[in-house]
Amino acid sequence: MAVRERLSGNEAVAYAIRQVNPDVMPAFPITPSTEIPQYVANYIANGEIDTEFIPVESEHSAMSATIGASAAGARALTATSSCGMALMWEELYVAASNRLPIVLALVNRALSGPININADHSASMGAR
Repeated sequence: MAVRERLSGNEAVAYAIRQVNPDVMPAFPITPSTEIPQYVANYIANGEIDTEFIPVESEHSAMSATIGASAAGARALTATSSCGMALMWEELYVAASNRLPIVLALVNRALSGPININADHSASMGAR
């Protein structure tokens, strides 16, 4: 990546993921965090990292796959925002109860709708 004056938050997270080169990244696209798995998928396609990217059918599945990968000993992470975090809540308890080392990049966005894309911390505060 060329030196630039600025990066978006999503680009910065994806760049950090590239530097870490995790073993597994299950992800499902949800605005405004969709760019994170897109950038990571590009890094994988360009051969810059050898992460196993797992496209899943929901955020619940993303955290389930992340938990499974971490429990098997892989360095695993995922990314989400807002209602995706709410869909993960059941699995967050499983990850925490098992004390698994999981990284979750959370791009904060209003939890309530309809179609609310304003920035707030309702998802992260609800999950804490």
